[in-house]
Amino acid sequence: MNSELFEIAAKNIKRQGIRTYLTLIGIVIGIAAIVALLSIGSGLGVAIEKQFEGLGTNTIFIIPLGVTGASSEIKNSDIDAIESIRGVEVAVPIYSTAAQFEFSDTKVSINVSAAEAEKSGIFEDTGFFDMKSGRMLTKNDTFSVVIGERIAEDYFDKEISLRTRVKINGKSYRVVGILNEGAQTIGGGGPDTGSTVFMSLKGFEKISDAESPGIVFAQSFSGNDTEEVSERILDYLEDKYGEKSFLVSSSQQLLEQVRAILGLLTIFLTGIAGISLLVGGIGITNAMIASVLERTKEIGLLKALGSANREILTLFLLEAGYIGLVGGVIGIAMGFGLAGAIAFIGEQAGFALVAVMDPVMAIGALAFAMIVGMLSGFYPALRAARLDPIVALRYE
Repeated sequence: MNSELFEIAAKNIKRQGIRTYLTLIGIVIGIAAIVALLSIGSGLGVAIEKQFEGLGTNTIFIIPLGVTGASSEIKNSDIDAIESIRGVEVAVPIYSTAAQFEFSDTKVSINVSAAEAEKSGIFEDTGFFDMKSGRMLTKNDTFSVVIGERIAEDYFDKEISLRTRVKINGKSYRVVGILNEGAQTIGGGGPDTGSTVFMSLKGFEKISDAESPGIVFAQSFSGNDTEEVSERILDYLEDKYGEKSFLVSSSQQLLEQVRAILGLLTIFLTGIAGISLLVGGIGITNAMIASVLERTKEIGLLKALGSANREILTLFLLEAGYIGLVGGVIGIAMGFGLAGAIAFIGEQAGFALVAVMDPVMAIGALAFAMIVGMLSGFYPALRAARLDPIVALRYE
């Protein structure tokens, strides 16, 4: 290939001025959208995997579905039965209710979660709770609570500190711990630790008559047989309450499901973003066709001077490829910048978002942009290469 063609193609693109810039817009928007979505999607996957790593491979979630005619509420006898199943180390039912939280003459609605204080260590072990200050509950903490960081710092005019007295549904409780915001929320669907109140089951019974937990956490002795243990638990519950009455999943199974959902969502959103790239490709085709028409005499002159059809074809393909290249570079920079901004805003809002700036992703996006550019310019380039030199020289 004649190396001068690269230089000539670059000069021709520069000479087209405003048309080149307008043609770039579709490519830039399409690549930027695709890069931003892939970056955020990859980052979200990384954040979720980190949270699931904290859960450990031996964590099991048991959730009543209530889709059958029979009641699927878990009873105390079921918890005992689950703990007696081979391979189960512990089962912890979690109860929850909405309640009125009062402090400094101000009332707000909050969500209260509760479990047996003796078993609450599981929440720190699995990463669901991360103590900012204070401690977790003990068996004697009937009238003590652990609150989220957002409740302590943002809900009231005055900040709630340790050992402060608060009222929940009219009952007085003492704050013994404050949870960091941003503990487990995605992995396994844990509580929003920034805005939740956690208390012992004995304390919970003072403000609520809820008799069935919304979810049960269980742990197997070993992460190697967690799926088998999950199946034994499910078999027990379905024998008693009927099929599809409960969802029983290990943390690994949930992670695989979340990965599949994220993958489909990313593909769907990237497909939508690809429409912008398609529009950009059509723009390149239109611009190149116009360029061929404007430069018909030039093409005839090149052929008259001995340029082969292959060289004319290559020249116009290079011009289309340059448009894709420049649009791709700008789009990648904008896409990563947009992803970083979204991740920053999400992080400030308390979501586990990061933007993955993968060089392989950038190279792939750049190659894709160039391919789109060259494919879009193929027909105009072929049309230019097939022009009859005599007819081209006579073209007005």
